[in-house]
Amino acid sequence: MTSRQKILIVEDDANVRRLYALGLNRYGFEVKLAANGAEAVERIHAEKPDIVLLDWLMPLMNGNEVLGKLGENGNRNVPVIVISGQPAPEALPPRIRSWLTKPISIEELVREIERPISLSS
Repeated sequence: MTSRQKILIVEDDANVRRLYALGLNRYGFEVKLAANGAEAVERIHAEKPDIVLLDWLMPLMNGNEVLGKLGENGNRNVPVIVISGQPAPEALPPRIRSWLTKPISIEELVREIERPISLSS
């Protein structure tokens, strides 16, 4: 069982959001939810999550816009894992720890969340 890390899931598809939340709860994570990018920025500021799982293509504010807002409000150091139906760009934008392509299993997601961060990358 993992430590009680706080994870913010940012996903516009309610079914996918619920599936990730249920799975991560089973692994002992404290899960918070946001349905779009604008809500994500508010929740990141209020909740101070340990990690953000960020859908890239969303209404109101896409993943790239969310990253820009993180730098503006002092939350630039929160690790971000993108989960998208889009393939990863050749060079990941700054502040993205990793890019996972949907569909992804809860087990794969947990492995990525728990993966140590390499200081050389």
